[in-house]
Amino acid sequence: MPAAPKAPAKPAKKPAASKANSPETPLVQPGLPNLAPQATVANYRGAVQVKPFIGWLLLVLLAVLLGGLLAAQLLVSQRLGQLVEDTATRVALQSQNRASTVGAWLNGLIQVADTTAEADLVRLWLADREGTLNDPALVAAVRAQTPYINQLLNDFQQRRGFVGAHLLQRTGQVVLSAGPLPGNLAAAQAALQTVVSTGQGATLPVRVTPETGPVLDLLRPIVAQEGNAPTMAPTVVGVLWATVPVGVQLAELVAATPLDRVGERTALLQAVPNGEGEQAQLIGRTSVATLTESLAALQNKAADARVANPSVVDGTPVFASIQPIEGTPLALLQEYRAQDALGLMSLYKPGLYAVVGLLTAVLGALMLALTLHLMAQRNTTRVKLLGQTMDALVRVVEARDPYLAGHHQKVSRLAVAMGNALRLGVGERATLYYAAQLSAVGRLLVPREIMGKKGQYTPAEREELQRHITQAMEILGDLDFDLPIVPIIAQMYERVDGSGYPRGLLGHQMHRMAKVLGAADAYAAMTADRAHRKALSKAEALKQMGQGAYDSDVLNALRNVAR
Repeated sequence: MPAAPKAPAKPAKKPAASKANSPETPLVQPGLPNLAPQATVANYRGAVQVKPFIGWLLLVLLAVLLGGLLAAQLLVSQRLGQLVEDTATRVALQSQNRASTVGAWLNGLIQVADTTAEADLVRLWLADREGTLNDPALVAAVRAQTPYINQLLNDFQQRRGFVGAHLLQRTGQVVLSAGPLPGNLAAAQAALQTVVSTGQGATLPVRVTPETGPVLDLLRPIVAQEGNAPTMAPTVVGVLWATVPVGVQLAELVAATPLDRVGERTALLQAVPNGEGEQAQLIGRTSVATLTESLAALQNKAADARVANPSVVDGTPVFASIQPIEGTPLALLQEYRAQDALGLMSLYKPGLYAVVGLLTAVLGALMLALTLHLMAQRNTTRVKLLGQTMDALVRVVEARDPYLAGHHQKVSRLAVAMGNALRLGVGERATLYYAAQLSAVGRLLVPREIMGKKGQYTPAEREELQRHITQAMEILGDLDFDLPIVPIIAQMYERVDGSGYPRGLLGHQMHRMAKVLGAADAYAAMTADRAHRKALSKAEALKQMGQGAYDSDVLNALRNVAR
């Protein structure tokens, strides 16, 4: 039963400035729930709590996402390893093929030089210079051919594209020459003696001349004929030193082809002896550049073509392979810039992660839709059962007092309408509706003779009647609501001036929804007949409620919806 719009029954027990009612210390009675005045109802989605469902959904999605990312990382690693392996294989094959091409070109030069070095007349002429011919007639005939040998050497030098051709004795002395003498003749004595002692030709490192740029020196042994004279022995009687310009030809051999990929390049290296061993050089079209490391050290670094190392050309990370050219100090360097070789990963990796993200998003959307569908079904069932339970409870309460017929439905509609006027949220309006229905539960324990009494209540009877709110808390306290229904019911009979019950709270200690529900309940009761009085008009009821017991904003909302 709502409080009558009169002065409090026991004003002497509630001083205006009492400690219990002071803003600093709100009055709290044991067994009654608390609700902060500024508390709001957030994230309301119906009668079932949303957070557990959303929490489990997020956990599942997180697990799916982590699993997808792990699978994507494994695929990326696998793809990267395969790409590196393919790159290493390609670089190694290219270095072998191009080294073979350069080697075949060098063999062609050697064969051209050998046509002169193996000429019978050249061999006899040098054998005579070494003093190995004992037949005077043969010696005379060979010496008579000296002009022809000179012409033969000049023709070889001019027609074959060589810049120099020289016949040397076993001691290294030049006995016949076509073209300028090589500037490295003195430095090549050790190589000359090796050719003489082994009978095997040699290719010297590429050197640079001011006139023709990079040139290559070929040393071809000239072996004495066997069986032409009794004292003749199969031995080296001289050396053909042939010098050929190679800058343009080598540059063309290592130039890029239409089959090359972006980032691939080929270069020629060579090992040049120095005082401490040997030094690597990079051969260009017009010059030769000395590197900081030896060729052997570079070969060790490039031994595993699957590892990217700094390029010897410009220092960028490359996959490289170095293939020696047999029989020469040269080696072919094949490089594939890592950025270009692995460029496919810049598309593959984001694409794979995008697919994982998309699949996770689709799965999340499906799971969310299924969760919301199941929640909606469950909410519908719970709301239906709750509504049926409240309807039955209200009918039981209202059956005990005929004057309460339709009261709780009227209060709930009025409270929700006021909530709309005050722009309360969905959860707050739902709280008002259910609290209006469930607030009747405490009246079940009020004696029937008090519920239906005609005339004014005695102080004892009024106190007994007011106990229904505490009894409602005892009944509803153990029920699990996802809305603050119980705390709102506990405060619905409080008044902003402290004249309410059971705590005597002041306005700043009350929740806004409790103020709305209390005003709606009082207005519905004052404008309806009761056993002890007649109904008041709407205007009279609003006038009495405007004497300070109710919040002004709440009263304005009530006036708007009570028209």
